[in-house]
Amino acid sequence: MDFARFNQLSHLLLNDEFVLSYSGYVSEDILKAVGDTLRERLTSHVDNSNQIRNIFSIFVELMQNIIRYGDDGPQPAMKDSMQKPSFGIVLVSQSKGHLSVMAGNYVTDDEAEMLMGRINALATSSDEELRQMYRDKLREPVEATSKGASLGLIEIARRASLPLTCEAIKDSSGHNLFMIKATV
Repeated sequence: MDFARFNQLSHLLLNDEFVLSYSGYVSEDILKAVGDTLRERLTSHVDNSNQIRNIFSIFVELMQNIIRYGDDGPQPAMKDSMQKPSFGIVLVSQSKGHLSVMAGNYVTDDEAEMLMGRINALATSSDEELRQMYRDKLREPVEATSKGASLGLIEIARRASLPLTCEAIKDSSGHNLFMIKATV
């Protein structure tokens, strides 16, 4: 990166009131370290403890999704291993009394389509419908393709005060950068 692009990035981060940004490989250790930093930053920026709790929970869910599902895309394999670490970007911003968490990672075409459908359905659901979905999902067996309990997106939608939004953009290599935004 040259200095002009670095300068543009720094202005973007300052002007858009970012509380925290992280881009890179994500592991449980990184989640803990960045999570500790986020908790400290939120405590110094936000007075509402419920808002802090909800944003932090959403952040953790989204980082865990990157860890579990973010293994497709243009990142290099780890040294001495054929396994690729999870790679993603997470931003927490503050604007007009709201906090937002945006996360992105690379997914396949099928995953992007499935995620867009799932998130759009959650975004149009009422609080009661979300509660019922959560209860129903607790009773169902875990999906074969899931690496968790499949409750994360529902939990994010329940904690958000505005409907979830998402988008997938295909890059020049044919991979989809899937992005999701939750606002409290």
